[in-house]
Amino acid sequence: MKKISLALGGGGMKGFTHIGVIRQLELEGYQIAALAGTSVGGIVGAMYAAGFSTQEMEDFSKNLKFPNLFNRSSEDSPSLIGLQGLFNLLKEKLGNKTFKELKIPFVAISVDINTGYEIILDSGSVLSAIQATSAIPGVFPAVQIHNLQLVDGGIMDPVPVSGARWLCPDYPIIAVCLSVPPQDWQDSAKIQVPPYIPIPEFIVHHFTQLRLGQAMKVFVDSTDIMTKTIAELRLKMEKPDVLLRPGVYKYSLVDQVDVQEAIQYGMQAVQKALPQITAAFSVTDRINRWLKPSFLSGKLLSEIGAASPRSKN
Repeated sequence: MKKISLALGGGGMKGFTHIGVIRQLELEGYQIAALAGTSVGGIVGAMYAAGFSTQEMEDFSKNLKFPNLFNRSSEDSPSLIGLQGLFNLLKEKLGNKTFKELKIPFVAISVDINTGYEIILDSGSVLSAIQATSAIPGVFPAVQIHNLQLVDGGIMDPVPVSGARWLCPDYPIIAVCLSVPPQDWQDSAKIQVPPYIPIPEFIVHHFTQLRLGQAMKVFVDSTDIMTKTIAELRLKMEKPDVLLRPGVYKYSLVDQVDVQEAIQYGMQAVQKALPQITAAFSVTDRINRWLKPSFLSGKLLSEIGAASPRSKN
């Protein structure tokens, strides 16, 4: 069985498509040797690395009740809303599992807002790592691990190719990017406040009519463009062996996506890229991988933790 390493990108609700990517790769006879994930890619990657099948992840995703996911914890740092409802459900699945207990090598990507460093989460609590990599700045609470204030890794590394390559430098890297291709940016869906967010509709409507609300929309749209630009630059720089772009990019970051449809998009993306995936195992590509340096663009949490033994995790 041929082995590959996956770099699963962020993308909010669109991330259900990662399940389809993994499922189709399994059906084609490929073994996932390692995973690196950012944001929702970190959630799916962590669950798969912990031993959950694609069917179990699909069932979990279909049973999510979106209005119940956005609760706050009394320990949350300042943010617009919380995501404690989702983390409570993930806690039931993952318990107190640590990275050492995972069945497949896995890292999640986050950013320390105090230093601006990209942090590769590779040790400690898997659930804490999921919380950190999913903490969209200002929207969801930042997560404290050791002396770090961690937020969503998508602001620096939306598709973590370097993390996947560092885990398994000898195997092809398949990157899954959920953002719109540059040539389609002008037609991409704009981010709107979704109906499942627990904010009364009349408040949302009133706020969007105010100058502050209109200014916030410009800020959100601009941030979305910056994130997509960073993703494209990182992909060009780090060059995965195969780049998949499932059709879910027609949705915005916060649109509610049908789980089954998203999974199908992921499976179709793999089927379409099969010639490229096959070619990634050629002798020439193998030699190129041996010659290509494997590096991390950030700092390992395990090394930071070792340097701060008395820090809170």
